[in-house]
Amino acid sequence: MNPEESHNPGLPANVSATRATAGTRREIFLVAVFIAFTSFSFFLIQYDHMRVLGEGHEAWMHGVIAGVSPAPIQYRVALPLVLDILERHAGLKVNQSLPFIEFLAYALALALLYLLFRSSRRVEDAPPVQRIALLGFFLAATQLPILWIFPWDRPETLPVAFFLAAIVLLVVRPSRIPFGLVCLLTLLLSLWQALVRSDVPVIAGIAILLCAVISIPFPRPRIQIATLGALCAAVAGAVQIYLQHIVYPTTTYPADTPKFQLLINLSLNPPLHIPTFLTALLPLIVTVVLLVRYRLSLESSDKLVLLMCLIYLPAWLVTGIIVEVRIFVPFLFLAAPTIAKLWTAYLLPEAGSPAPSR
Repeated sequence: MNPEESHNPGLPANVSATRATAGTRREIFLVAVFIAFTSFSFFLIQYDHMRVLGEGHEAWMHGVIAGVSPAPIQYRVALPLVLDILERHAGLKVNQSLPFIEFLAYALALALLYLLFRSSRRVEDAPPVQRIALLGFFLAATQLPILWIFPWDRPETLPVAFFLAAIVLLVVRPSRIPFGLVCLLTLLLSLWQALVRSDVPVIAGIAILLCAVISIPFPRPRIQIATLGALCAAVAGAVQIYLQHIVYPTTTYPADTPKFQLLINLSLNPPLHIPTFLTALLPLIVTVVLLVRYRLSLESSDKLVLLMCLIYLPAWLVTGIIVEVRIFVPFLFLAAPTIAKLWTAYLLPEAGSPAPSR
């Protein structure tokens, strides 16, 4: 029984179905408008910004192609190669093509996250008021990470968000796509992402594998989920090893940049590192606190998403600089559907469940 039928039991089934279809179309239309507005706004802002400050991106592209950039930038060869091809064959400068690639990745990531959001049984079965709250929190949650892109923008940030949304969707959403084709898509996505930023598909693959080990239920059999996780992590790991030891064996980290940043991250100098880190993670922290405090239920997709975030978090603390929130921004995007569901469950408890106490 759909939500409108349950709230209007006197309506004929065909009338309820027609209204539900109309409501779905209206929701899709408004979400499409939202995605178009936010992604085009991002493109115009980035285009104007790079029009003035594009020299740094030119140097980055040519440095990677020449093989003279330091680690780990040198191993992220995919985007510089694409930008170089566009510059040589389409006449597009880096400060023109890069904003378009970011715009495309942003729009596709939002669209895939909306598909992930819609595939949730909790969203499908929600009554109208709860559905509105879910959608509102979801759209709001997708905008929180974008605030951390503009000050510390890196070209790979939004393509990584697209990869995470795509790989999670392949795992959790029921599909008629044959498993062989799903494996091929996983391989291609992981190969591309390994050439953009290899740590992300390795972590994603490990999280998917762990979901199979601890028997989190997904539409596909456990062995298939484990295969997808192993494929994702193995492809990314193999590509990184190949780049480090075969293609660029002499590439090193800058002398003033240690490989492990944990002690620096935990120091109180500069003083804004930890406050910046905690502020960026506040929506996710609040989500986990609400989950534990009120024992909110999680769907399988939410468990996978939170597992990816929790596994990547210590990796960021150890090897990255915590003030560079853009490193974790793709995972904040990925968590948007989960944040929306848990915040709505806290605000509007389901029938029969205890209301959160004050």
